[in-house]
Amino acid sequence: MNHIQKVGFTLILAVLSFSAGSIATEPGKSSGTAVDDAYAAKLWTYMLENRLIGENRVRSFPFVGSRPHGSIQEFIATEATIDGQKGRLLIKHNYGAEEKLTPKEVYAADHDEYSEPLAIMFQREDGYDPVNSNWFWAEYNPDGSVLNYQGANLSGRSPLCLGCHTPLGGKDREVLNGIAK
Repeated sequence: MNHIQKVGFTLILAVLSFSAGSIATEPGKSSGTAVDDAYAAKLWTYMLENRLIGENRVRSFPFVGSRPHGSIQEFIATEATIDGQKGRLLIKHNYGAEEKLTPKEVYAADHDEYSEPLAIMFQREDGYDPVNSNWFWAEYNPDGSVLNYQGANLSGRSPLCLGCHTPLGGKDREVLNGIAK
């Protein structure tokens, strides 16, 4: 890891520490609850049924990413309807390996060979979380279960996701390359 990467990683950790604590304590803001996990399961089912994940899924060409997501990422943006609510769905397939990995290697390989947790954002109905553009967040294990990080399930208004996307993602909270807008 070079000096710039170390400084960036340290900054991300500082932002996460500050933001996660303040976001997690907002009254009425759920994260990682049974309701959030059930909603995340509906999104997983939608993605499977529409070939956005799994075997024979839609592919896009991977690009060099950054942490906390994979060193190589593949991004799909579409619209989905969950419980009658139509919204923007952003899917980030994350890949990594102990040795240097390139986008071309990921694209040519079995896409599960280098997989890391799958991250999504789904823009829910108005009023869900207006401060954060109504985004619902989730990170998934390969089996579709919600990822548990340090005792918290990453679904709903995840403080871990908001900790990075709030300062880097501008008003819409979308971030592809980790560079502040």
